[in-house]
Amino acid sequence: MVFIKEYSFVGGKDSMQKITNEVNKAIFDSGIENGIVVIEAPHSTAGILKIASCGEEVLADIVKEMRRIVPARINYLHQESPENAAGHIKSSLFGSSVSLILREGKLYCEEEQDIYFADYDGPRKRVFSVCVVGD
Repeated sequence: MVFIKEYSFVGGKDSMQKITNEVNKAIFDSGIENGIVVIEAPHSTAGILKIASCGEEVLADIVKEMRRIVPARINYLHQESPENAAGHIKSSLFGSSVSLILREGKLYCEEEQDIYFADYDGPRKRVFSVCVVGD
């Protein structure tokens, strides 16, 4: 069986939107107990991350390091904007999807982990899909 649900919201530049609740709701709505869950951002300047939920300082550290590793600057060859060019690189480095095992109706990961939508070039309307495959 396959179940797909799409969500939308307005993101912001270098923002992290916690989407764990939406993912868990899609799993519940699917009725699937065991299988695979894929969370996908179909944007070229956004991504999906699984992060330890140890407080806001972890998110701040991640955003700070992403900016350090891939700064917005004016000498990229792609020049829609410095933030947009950096967003493409961040998305390719950090990924636009996460795949997780679904076991007995729950995500197979540590309880202290959450799923985040990382927006590297907002604000703009963003979407992500949750695909649950299994039985």
